[in-house]
Order: sequence, then structure tokens, then C-alpha cells
Amino acid sequence: MATVFNDTYEIKSMIGQGGMSTVYLAEHKRLHTRWAVKQVRKRKGMEFDFLAESNILKKLQHPMLPRIVDIFEDEDSIYIVEDYVEGITLEELLKREKKVNEALGLQWFQDLCGVLNYLHGQKPHPIIYRDLKPSNIMLQPDGTLKLIDFGIAREYKQDSRSDTTYIGTKGYAAPEQFGKAQTDARTDIYSLGVTMYHLLTGKSPYEPPYRFVPAREINEKLSIGTEYILNKCIQAEPESRYQSVDALLDDLKHIYRFDTAWKKYTKMKRLRIVIIVILLLTSIGLIAGGCVLRGKERDDQYYSLLQQASTLYLSNYDEAAAVLDEARTLFPNRAEPDRQQTYALYLNGRWQDCVEFGRKALERFEEDTQVRLIVASAQFELGDYENAAENFRFCMQDSELSADYLRDYAVSLGRMGKLDEAEDILSQLQGKGATSEVTMYVQGELLYAEEDYVSAESTFLNLLGQTADEALIRRCYLSLGDLYRTCAALERINASPIENPASKAVSVLSKGITLNALRYDSIFWETLGLAYFESYQAGDSKDTTALDRAAECFIRVIELGSEKAYLYSNLYTIYYEMGDYGKAEQALLDYETEFPGDYIPHALRGLMLITIENAKAPDLRDYGNAVSEFNVATELIRSTDDATYYHQLESLIESLRTNGWL
Repeated sequence: MATVFNDTYEIKSMIGQGGMSTVYLAEHKRLHTRWAVKQVRKRKGMEFDFLAESNILKKLQHPMLPRIVDIFEDEDSIYIVEDYVEGITLEELLKREKKVNEALGLQWFQDLCGVLNYLHGQKPHPIIYRDLKPSNIMLQPDGTLKLIDFGIAREYKQDSRSDTTYIGTKGYAAPEQFGKAQTDARTDIYSLGVTMYHLLTGKSPYEPPYRFVPAREINEKLSIGTEYILNKCIQAEPESRYQSVDALLDDLKHIYRFDTAWKKYTKMKRLRIVIIVILLLTSIGLIAGGCVLRGKERDDQYYSLLQQASTLYLSNYDEAAAVLDEARTLFPNRAEPDRQQTYALYLNGRWQDCVEFGRKALERFEEDTQVRLIVASAQFELGDYENAAENFRFCMQDSELSADYLRDYAVSLGRMGKLDEAEDILSQLQGKGATSEVTMYVQGELLYAEEDYVSAESTFLNLLGQTADEALIRRCYLSLGDLYRTCAALERINASPIENPASKAVSVLSKGITLNALRYDSIFWETLGLAYFESYQAGDSKDTTALDRAAECFIRVIELGSEKAYLYSNLYTIYYEMGDYGKAEQALLDYETEFPGDYIPHALRGLMLITIENAKAPDLRDYGNAVSEFNVATELIRSTDDATYYHQLESLIESLRTNGWL
């Protein structure tokens, strides 16, 4: 007879076993859902209140943490029920791969910093994980990480001089975990450093020599910056380490400060960036030639500032902008500072800011072709194909476009349905000597525009299988995401030529997100989120796993700094669909915080409140709060807003009045 815990969870198999606990794969007897059940054996004399700590952890919500959904105990053990996380541990990965490459390792480093920052930021007391090691980190099938096993996590209380128990995994645990000092955020930073040292060098702390030699002595391919960061994390004295995860994360995000070769490599990766830099420097040189008589000292200072700003684009945009402001004070009527700042915004992926700043620059320097091309490129990235095409067309009147710009111009025309014009630009692109891979990508886009979805899909997939160009790889994945979403809409009317497009989108994009170049691409994460949401809508079982993944993707987009109001309404819609009104309300509160003048969160809250009241017995219903939200929405809505949500709420309020509920 199968073992059943708490008359609810039927044990299917043992997942893992440690010194204090055993983890089982279990199935809920009534819901038939799979969960991980961790059995923690009680020890006499142990002062650590595990049950109290686990109840704290139940409140946590983070994409890299499994949810704890139930906790119970008997005389001998405590049981924690949490999400069953599929995949392999990084310990298993190390046994197979020996070590990971630096680019992937640094991305995981940042991801793990993110979840530690979340734990350390808990109120009223930070949560210290205390057992970070490869065996407690899961690599999921979609390439994302999850931190598991909160067996010895604790709250950090400032007035406590020491921990209640001295526990941790020797080798990965900080020295203070086995002494009389209290553990704090720096303890987790130590363990994270040792974990990443192991992943990047392949050297386990259990292997001789039992000390940490400089990382580059073991793996000479590592950058100077990585070695510096690892060394600072694993200092024996807490005062010598990073004092916060924020400080560590800042160095990780700007690792090129330590290694000039890294910075040069990053800049050389993008062909378009090189082209723009050449144009910028050329224009600077031309103007410099004409300014000899204006005062050599002032000119030298001006060009020195422009050059200084160009070295700061990637490492410190704010400082670059300040340097360009200084250059503007010397020559207010010159276009170079505006041109370089527009370009810096593009380079940092701040495409909407790039468009807005570039438009203002063009009000002052209307004929500046370089600014207009940068703006067109940013508009293309935003999917604003009409304005991108218009700006490309405008620039073609005055100058000859490079192959990169012709490529995006052709795609923009195709997305607008102007196929003849797009074919003409494709011919020019081929005449420019563009590679067969570039023309193949454009041909795939035009097939998509012609609604030949099967041929377009085949073209994009074939190109993914043969190109090493990161820019084209990204474009192919995003185009496939759009193509599958179009076919998913057609599938609802039984008109899709591609079977199961929604599930195909998830499968293809999930592979893409594991690539180094796309792990921090907000548009890619957003596309993947939409794919998960579409797969939920297309499924018959209405398994909410896809909704959970969609929410994780949209949260990642927000964490990456994307400032789009609809991301919050997307999150609200997901949680509302799941019936989780608490999370739906939190999404609306976050929406209000980021966009305080927007009527939409109030309209959505009003709609949700009506749904909640409708589910109650008639004599218990009270629609007063919904009316209040409607009144706030009425005050905030503007004539330029999309009033869809407002009219939906207005219609329901009117219906309530008509039927005597108000």
C-alpha cells in the first residue's frame, strides 16, 4: 500500500535524501497534481523552530522560488509541500559538463543575485538562505533556475548576536556559520561566490588543494573582472566581502569596468553599432576640420568630451549623458551631442527613450540623417513599422542606406503589407552584397507577410539551424513567435495551416531564451510570455502551469527595466483568470505605483470587485467599492485613452443600477 502523508499526499517516489530530510515526489489524492513533499526529521535538543521559519517562507512569491503550499507535522517529522520542480541540479550538470562557460555562468550569477536580493529585502526581517550550493539550484527544461530546499533558511534579526543553530554545508558555507557570529546577507554572498567559483572553474571546494587560488589560475579563459568578483565574494572575513547583493550585482552588470578587452568584444559584436560609430566619428572629424579658426583649445575640449562620452555608452549611460551636456555648453548649436546620446540610448536597449529623445533632437536638427536612422532602428525594435519605414524612406532621399538598414526597411514594408515595395528593397539589399543569411531572413519575413505561413516557418527554422549571427538568431525567434501567434488566432476558426501553433511557440521560444544573447532581452521574454498565455487559451485542459510561466515571463520583463503599462494589466489578467484575486490586486497596486495617472487599474479593479460580489449570496453583496473605483476611473480617463475597460465597467455599473443593486 502506498504511503500517504496527512491523508492527502500519496508518495510516488523518493527524489533525494540529506542528513536531516528526505524529499518525495507525491500526488494530491483528490486533485491529482504533483508536488514535492519534504520530510524533515525532528531532533531532540534542536532549538531551531523549523515550522515557524517555513510559515514565513509560505508568503514568498518569486519566479526563482518554488511555492510552499502546505505545512504539517507529526510526532517525529515536519512536512513541507511545495512545487515539484522539473530539471536537473547544477551539481548534476557539473558532473556531466565539468564547468560552465563564462557568459552563461555570469548570467546565472546575476539571476541568483536577484533571488537573494528578494529574500534579503523581506520585511520586517530579511531572510538568509544559508545553504546556497549547486545541489540546491535546479536548471529547468526552459533554461531558467530555481532555488530549492529552504531547510536552514532563517530570519535575520539585528539584535541577535548569534544563530540558534550552527549549520550549513561545509565547503560552501561561510566561516561564521560554524562560529559564534550571526549570519547575514554577506553569508549568502560567500556561498554564492563559492558556488559560482565551482561552476566557472570546475574546482570543487571538496577537492585538494583546500583553498581558493585565483580563478584564472584554474581557468585562464575567465576574464579579469570575473576573477576579481569571485575573490571578493569568498573572503573569510565578512567585512572584506561585498556588503550587499546590490553592490555585487552592480559589479556584475558593469564587469567591463575591470576588463577593457571585454568592452571591446561587446562593442564589436554588433555590426550596426560599428557602422554608427564610424559615421559619428567621421562627422566629428569633418566638423573638426572646419573649426580650426574658432579656437583650438575650445575645439579640443569639445572633441575630447565627445570621445569620453563614447567610452561610457555601455558602462555608465548617466555619466555619458552628463559629459554630453558639458559638450553642449561649449557649442549649443552642434548636433553631435544629441546624435551620440540618441545612439547611447539605442545601444542600451532603451528604444522608447531613444525614439523620444531622437524626435526632440530632430526638431533642432531636422536634416541629421544619422539621428533619423538611429530613431528608425529603435522604432523597428518596438514594432512601430510604419514610422520606421517612413524614416528609412526619408533617409534614402539624402544618402545610400547600408545593408543593415535596407534589411529592416524591407521587413518594415512587409509587415505593413507593402509587398511590392519590400521586394524592391530586397533587390537593392542583394545588390549591396548582403549575405545569403540576411536575404534568407528577409525572404522569410516576406513569405510571412504574404500569409504563406508554412514556407515562412520553414525558412526561419532553416536559418536558425545554419546561422551563427546573434542578431539574425534573435530576429528569427521573434518572427517565429509572431507567426505562431497569428496561426493560433487562425486555429480558433480552424484556418491555421500549422498544427498546434501555440505549443510550437512555447517550445521554440523556450529554446531561444537559453541562449546567452537573449537571456536579458526584455522583448524576447515578453514574446515568450505571450506564447505561454496563448498556449493556455488554446489548451483544452486549462492547465494553469502555462499561466504561471506567462506571469514569470512578464515579471522578468518588468525586472529588466521595461516601462510598459500593459505588462501590469497582463499580469492582472493572468491572476484573474486563475481566480487568484490577491495577486491580481497586487498587480493593480504595482500598476498604480508605476503609472499613477492611468485610469485602467481602477477600471480593472472595479470589474474584479463586481465579479467577487456576484459570487456571494444576494443578501451579502455590496457594490460600493466597485462604484468608487468607477468614479476614480471617470476622473482619470482622458480623451486619448483606449476606453475599452472603462466602457465595460460603465456598462456593468449601469446594469446594477437598472436592476436595483445600487
